[in-house]
Amino acid sequence: MTDIWLVRHGEAAAGFGEDIDPGLSPLGHQQAETAEKLLTPVVPEGAILLSSPKRRALETGEPFAGSRGQDLLSDSRFIELPSPGNLDERHTWIQKVLRANWSDLPESVSVWRAEIFRALEACPGPTVIFTHFLVINSVESKISGDNTVLQCLPGNGSVHHLRINGDDWRWMRRGEMLESVIN
Repeated sequence: MTDIWLVRHGEAAAGFGEDIDPGLSPLGHQQAETAEKLLTPVVPEGAILLSSPKRRALETGEPFAGSRGQDLLSDSRFIELPSPGNLDERHTWIQKVLRANWSDLPESVSVWRAEIFRALEACPGPTVIFTHFLVINSVESKISGDNTVLQCLPGNGSVHHLRINGDDWRWMRRGEMLESVIN
């Protein structure tokens, strides 16, 4: 049995169609501090700390890693969904993805999801992962058995406690959800 905390990054300083790798906004930094306060009492000492290599995820994990005196390890398996590099195309593209089924998306997305699942199953003990909206939705899809991409609306800085026991994946506690879809 393995306990994993998935933390959605704080609010980015730029929108999805404005910057490929923005850091956190001032609100995002506050959300990272709040996530640190939520994690501290529930995550055991010595837990593994992983992050997507994207700046907003790394910056979200820094307060918790700093409070523990641990390194935050960058792990590309928890990066956001592969998307077009052309900023002009990204907003339209993400809106289509959010209305799709996982099986309708390119093979690269299936590979991306499979890597996430393998990485989660390979966690050797308590682990905190600072990651992205669609990584959490991918996990929710696996748990629910529903092929729809948009499963839930995890808020920025939200903390979601997942427990994996063999083939049994379940949420122990869900974090704050948004009231509307990301734009």
